Amino acid sequence: MSFSPQIAPDKPTTADQVGVHNRLMVPLSLIMLIAFVIRMLAAFFSKGFAFHDDHFDVITIAQHWLYGLPSWLHEPMPPRHSMFYAGIHYGLFYLMESVGITNPDTKMTIVRVLHGLYSLLIVYYGYKITERLSNQANARIVGLMLALMWFMPFMSVRNLVEMVCIPPYLAAFYFMLKQDDRRKNLHFLWAGALFALAFVFRYHTLLFAVGAGMVLLYRRQWKEIGWLVLGFLLMATLIQGTIDLIFFDYPFHSVVTYFFYNADNAYNYSTGPVYRFLLTILGFMVPPISVYLLLGYSRTARLAPMLFWGGLLFFVVHSLFPNKQERFILPLFPLIMILGVIGWQDFVRTAKFWQGRKKLLAASWAFFWILNIVVAVAMSFTYTKKSRIAPLVYLSEKQDMDAVLLEFGNSSMKQPPLYYLNRLAAEFHEYHFNQKRDWDVYKAGKPLPQDFAMTYSLNGEKSLDSLQTELSLYPYQPDYVVVIGQKDMEERMQRINSLYPTLELETTITPSLYDRVLHFLNPRVHKDEHVRIYRIQGE
Repeated sequence: MSFSPQIAPDKPTTADQVGVHNRLMVPLSLIMLIAFVIRMLAAFFSKGFAFHDDHFDVITIAQHWLYGLPSWLHEPMPPRHSMFYAGIHYGLFYLMESVGITNPDTKMTIVRVLHGLYSLLIVYYGYKITERLSNQANARIVGLMLALMWFMPFMSVRNLVEMVCIPPYLAAFYFMLKQDDRRKNLHFLWAGALFALAFVFRYHTLLFAVGAGMVLLYRRQWKEIGWLVLGFLLMATLIQGTIDLIFFDYPFHSVVTYFFYNADNAYNYSTGPVYRFLLTILGFMVPPISVYLLLGYSRTARLAPMLFWGGLLFFVVHSLFPNKQERFILPLFPLIMILGVIGWQDFVRTAKFWQGRKKLLAASWAFFWILNIVVAVAMSFTYTKKSRIAPLVYLSEKQDMDAVLLEFGNSSMKQPPLYYLNRLAAEFHEYHFNQKRDWDVYKAGKPLPQDFAMTYSLNGEKSLDSLQTELSLYPYQPDYVVVIGQKDMEERMQRINSLYPTLELETTITPSLYDRVLHFLNPRVHKDEHVRIYRIQGE
């Protein structure tokens, strides 16, 4: 059977079409329950953050706004991140604190739970799109993939716009696939609005809409294009246009700034060859199944042209652009699963090679599912960046703390997630240099609170004289020293003792299992970050 350009009828197929999954009789309700359970495990047990952006450009900004610190708002140019998404978290934090929920760990647990619930829409729409394009058997495979793919539960509860943008764009494609002629105009209007919602989270998702629009243009479906564009413009203007008009110079100022910034700084971040994202896809989706899915995807241009060309355009543009960070490709994975499963299952049904090698195919899928389920569960109990977060959670209970010194040995100094101190706090360089405008605006309106805390940093590249100069500028003097790592401890402690002769060890924080595994696999990149917290005596 060759693919038809028309949408396949919404009905189940024979067992032969299903192939190795012909006994997979899992209803959508059970798939959703599985997805819910593993995401709730991740929400409650997988603390920490995955990347810099999902904490410092979302949580930190939202908490700053709650403190009254106008981060981003008094900059001459718009931020390169979603103010809408940060604003949602500001609203959540405001509601939590208004009912007495102030503990930073508790607030983040609630945030992860809400993200986990929201991410169930990925599973739902992935299932429904597959069912509409193919059959229930393939939809079950896709639903289970979206529920249990090793990185999906873990990433789904993080504050990543690359994940948050997925439900609205999948819902947009679902509306575009509906065949109700009486409501077709309304469906495309809603699709445009949903593409716009994905866009204000992550600008790159516009490529999905452009790819789908190219198909409509080729088909000369002018009315559908008009409704799609109208829905997009209305929603995008209502959200992004309004935000930029209020805080910056003109509607969509953020979009213009983002485009020019990335054009000017294309080579200033992680770069790689044009095939890097292809390797990312092959690795993340577990070979050999990842190879099967890409082959299947390549066979669906006629069956689902809007999804196919939207996904392909997204992939090609990201592959050609120099800045290549693995998280950038995350929005594409659901489309690869949907179209990959549909195309591959049809290929297996007609390929003589696989008809005689069903055991090999079954072994491939068995390896895929066992590995994904084991790793997905393990990741759901992973505490990432524990060495950076847990010390600050511990110190958040010290009400008499004025400042803390973070000592990194010969490692590079890392930005501390000060949100977890549960009070208005600043790094010395942030307070004194990088965002001085924000602090000046804050102090012009009100004085610093009594529990304000300063953090100073020290490593092998920084002299004690430089640190002492910093300490002399402000009355906030360290009460605690946080020593990160175990290498060269004698030399480091002698250096610290030259400033603070009497230190009392209060507690030791061990790395999470995840961090220990990373250190074992690649000790040069992932350091052993046991943390010792000392109280400075006689201060």
